[in-house]
Amino acid sequence: MTFRLAFSLPKNIKRKLSEEKKEFDRIAETLTGKELKVFTNEFERKYFEDFDDFLDKYSKSPMWLSNDEVASEVAHSIQFQNNKIYDLYAYCIMPNHVHLIIQPLKRKVGEYYSLSKIMYSLKRFTANSCNKILKRTGQFWHHENYDHYIRDEKDYTYQMNYIIQNPVKAGLVNNSTNWKYIWIRDRYTNEFD
Repeated sequence: MTFRLAFSLPKNIKRKLSEEKKEFDRIAETLTGKELKVFTNEFERKYFEDFDDFLDKYSKSPMWLSNDEVASEVAHSIQFQNNKIYDLYAYCIMPNHVHLIIQPLKRKVGEYYSLSKIMYSLKRFTANSCNKILKRTGQFWHHENYDHYIRDEKDYTYQMNYIIQNPVKAGLVNNSTNWKYIWIRDRYTNEFD
């Protein structure tokens, strides 16, 4: 899951991403079976990497998550619902977006907490609390999220490595262990319990 601050991408980049998606839809209509699956996986990976590269490089974006108090509030909020409505595997808080790997938990027999409700709750709470910290009003998060269902161990490893390396790739640190707002389940104990 990736979610970003409001106003973090300019219209021309959003338009370019939209055109790429339309081209994907056009080509995907002509494919079936394994060809479609391979094409879809490749497109999703490239689309997400383009999207994330734009976020990392767009210097006019709001960078509210660079504020240590704001980033800490988001980190605490992500940790708060861990083991309650989802299992948290990793997060990385960047200056204008957040990467998150979670697995929704069962709400009752045969029913899981929905990603949309999880994200709505997280974004609503953090928008209010972060706006208070920043002494501002108005939209904090962009209304859409980029979500990706992890299909297998190989995909999990790719997504985890992507999250870990994002601050390095963005030129914020030389080594991901130097980035304060990365949390990985297998690496850390739950510091917010």
